[in-house]
Amino acid sequence: MKHLYLYLLLCSVGWLLAADRGQKAEPRPNKPLSKSEVLKLTGDWKGSKLSRDIRILWLYGPEDHGGGEHDYIRVKELFVPMLKTIPRVTVEEAYLFPSKEQFERADLMIQFLHLPDLTDQQLEHFQSFVNRGGGVVSIHESCIIRPLARAEKLAKCIGCSWKGNRDSHWGKFSHDHPLFLKTDHPAFKGLPGSVRLNDESYWSLLKREEVEVIGTIAPGKENAEASFEDVSASSAARSEAFWTYSPGKGRVFGTTTGHYTYTYFDPIYRLLLLRGIAWCLHEDPAPFMPLVFHGITSEEGLVGTTDRMLNYRNRSR
Repeated sequence: MKHLYLYLLLCSVGWLLAADRGQKAEPRPNKPLSKSEVLKLTGDWKGSKLSRDIRILWLYGPEDHGGGEHDYIRVKELFVPMLKTIPRVTVEEAYLFPSKEQFERADLMIQFLHLPDLTDQQLEHFQSFVNRGGGVVSIHESCIIRPLARAEKLAKCIGCSWKGNRDSHWGKFSHDHPLFLKTDHPAFKGLPGSVRLNDESYWSLLKREEVEVIGTIAPGKENAEASFEDVSASSAARSEAFWTYSPGKGRVFGTTTGHYTYTYFDPIYRLLLLRGIAWCLHEDPAPFMPLVFHGITSEEGLVGTTDRMLNYRNRSR
């Protein structure tokens, strides 16, 4: 018990320091990894096939930050063509919010945008989609909607939502702050206990009871050797970095990370998202694994990018 108290105290001290460093963290991609190293995580996908035809709906909106941040359109233009390369996958796009007919056609919706003030009817369509068995992958700011009454309804659909500027928090985090994964969850089974990114996340969200947090950002580098359970037990950790939620017959895989565009060119981040997509669809992740390497593998066999992508100018509104 004495050791537990000491651990929590150290976490609290580490968090005070990490919070300051996190807000000031410089955008910096991970160093590219060797293809052989990444293959250890993806496994062999040769001969793997989806069990059925999959219809994906990609929901996006206008960018609302500087170049290289919240690039909703650029990320959509990156992932939609990639997803279409997977046999038996079709992808449809929706701007701001899908129609009822689009929901009816989809098996999975991937959302990366700042949601508008949805009407009660739109939220009902969203809830019906998930309840009947639709899957949702919610990325970064997609969990934010105002006012709070709308946030509560959004949380019923995806599990977590922004509680308000006084109660929920946001901040950058650096490579000094490990992202711990719950590897006994099927979505992350077989992956390392922690990974490192340089991005932004939200925490202290409005969270439904059925939500299972499967990714938590540690208070600081002094926690590098801790376990997911230890980090999650600390109130200083940034929870809700990744979560799952199963309302009705549907499945939701959510993350508050994904702020910077370069993050989507990182093989580890792609791996996490693709594992989430497969979990939502009740599919083996193997058929999605080629996308971990798609377009980011050099002739030297390195996977990733060193480009911060902050000078992106071709932005549509």
